[in-house]
Amino acid sequence: MSQLALIYEAQSKHVIGELPIPEPLAGYLQVRVEAAAVNPSDYKIFDFDLGGFVKHYPAVLGWEAAGVVTKIADGEKTKFKVGDRVAFICVPSFSVDGGASYTSRGAFQQYALADQRFSIKIPAGLDYAEASSWPMAGNTAAGVFYKHLQLKEPWVDGKDAYKGQKLVILGGSSSVGSYAIQFAVISGFEVITTASPAHFEYLKSLGANTVIDRAAPDAAAQLLAAAGGPLKYVVDAISIAATQSLAIEILEENGFLGLVLSPAEPVKPLMEAKNVQVRFGTGLAGWYASPALHEAAEGYFAAGTLKFNRATVLGGLEAWEEAFEMHRKGTVSGTKIVLAPQQTRKQSSLL
Repeated sequence: MSQLALIYEAQSKHVIGELPIPEPLAGYLQVRVEAAAVNPSDYKIFDFDLGGFVKHYPAVLGWEAAGVVTKIADGEKTKFKVGDRVAFICVPSFSVDGGASYTSRGAFQQYALADQRFSIKIPAGLDYAEASSWPMAGNTAAGVFYKHLQLKEPWVDGKDAYKGQKLVILGGSSSVGSYAIQFAVISGFEVITTASPAHFEYLKSLGANTVIDRAAPDAAAQLLAAAGGPLKYVVDAISIAATQSLAIEILEENGFLGLVLSPAEPVKPLMEAKNVQVRFGTGLAGWYASPALHEAAEGYFAAGTLKFNRATVLGGLEAWEEAFEMHRKGTVSGTKIVLAPQQTRKQSSLL
């Protein structure tokens, strides 16, 4: 049987076409994709081969998805069953069958394979589009806290372990930032964050104690005042040179800085001068985050301790160009941009 997919045929060339529906192998679930989140890395891979990541064509891009389990490998023992609603991290251009297919793991298609280790059940009543924001962004936030900064994991023995301590999260309304706020709260921190004023109340609803205008000319002074002085921990969910510089300004000597991108070259001398301990993880932080996180996350979402990001659905896979352009222009703010593969219109050439 075939499905519709956004096929990455060659560098900077996308077409909507047909691909076989992938069969589940041991450890994987076949999922009907109801929502596929779009990330900045998607357009960067498309535009200029970010990191040389795609080495095989055709491929299917997209890192985050949510949908319904439609098939499980014969004889597979798993907590999942057909009909379960799941959110899962995707790895585009990654073969699960010895090289026979490099399309089965991408999000931008109607059916994909989900690695059971990094899949969570979506609680009843919660939205597919919002759930698709979790796999990469949520895992990245958790990876920065509990792998790179080596904070105590709240699902083990670290719940409220940092009570009484203050932490700044730069870029609180970003997908990673929103999850970072929530994990910080679970860990016991008093959270100070930055965002546009339009998002202040939303971030407070996630648990932020203080929100400061990210564009304020005296943002550093306001952050230091709210924190009562230089901080031991800062997490930069944006991680461009400007935000990294701000982070260095408000950190104490020998403080810890969690990044989602590598340190910017212009900022490295500032980091060295203050002996800042820089820890960073890419968007693949979720790929090596503890599977125990995913077990815990199911309970957190069911209890409302964690909330999925807000989401905006643009349409079927044919809306990919609009989604990519929004990220190119930097107009995405306070929401996750999502495609709905099942709404994809069959192209005239396929009729």
